Amino acid sequence: MIKNNYKIAVLLATYNGGKYIWEQLESLFQQSCKQFHLYVRDDGSSDDTMKIVEQFHGMFPDRVTILKDSQKHRGAAKSFMYLLENVDSEYYMFCDQDDIWMLEKIEKTLARMKEIEKAVANAPKEVMGGTAEKNVPILVATDLGVVDEQLNLLSESFNKDLKIDVFRKHPELISVRHVVTGCTMMFNRAAKLAALPMSPRATMHDEWVALCVHFKGGVISILDDATILYRQHTSNTLGADQARKGFFARAIARAGQKQFFQVAKLLHKDFGLSYLKFLMYKILYSWF
Repeated sequence: MIKNNYKIAVLLATYNGGKYIWEQLESLFQQSCKQFHLYVRDDGSSDDTMKIVEQFHGMFPDRVTILKDSQKHRGAAKSFMYLLENVDSEYYMFCDQDDIWMLEKIEKTLARMKEIEKAVANAPKEVMGGTAEKNVPILVATDLGVVDEQLNLLSESFNKDLKIDVFRKHPELISVRHVVTGCTMMFNRAAKLAALPMSPRATMHDEWVALCVHFKGGVISILDDATILYRQHTSNTLGADQARKGFFARAIARAGQKQFFQVAKLLHKDFGLSYLKFLMYKILYSWF
């Protein structure tokens, strides 16, 4: 286990990302908040990804750590979870290799995290289920600006597509819709502990962490500020277009049907949500 001496561990999983990763790393080290250390795990890249990462390691030797892993091709979710398992920090952020972080992304997210921590500390213990402040899982996410490969703006707010306003009124929406985007997340150590180990039924790291925070008595807070340029291209693991598709559009696709049953089983086996309630949520929130 690697102990982070900064407040925040930024976890970057890479794989053949040489085309865009320089811009991402540049935006990271231009952040207004410097209280972070970058941890990188590569999944067996065959391009110049690691050469670029090593250049930044040379420029910031005290703030970049490359984790060596004998196992290759874990995939995105397991790669991120490997980083999470092997780094001890106060806070964590997932970082994709192809986006651009706005200058105040870390600063704004950390400020909201501190606000939530203060609110939790001042809340009556019976409201928090009798748990101590340090044991409450907290997750903060932000909005995203969606851009194309050349960073031309496609949408000012990805959160509108994710129905964030519905989620704020009806938190159970998280059971049937991806409402937290991993590249915008910051979460505390309690959230990490709640999310480990990742269920073999889980398919995405960010969705799994968010579900664990939600179902284990934590707090999810989402900022309306877009703090990231979410780049869309052919190699996206999960793009904006896919996330925008409604329930019925996904349901008639073979992949959508497979995902439907995977998520239903995950929620039932790992969090005790009945299949009937899952179906009810799916039908109810498909109309929003």
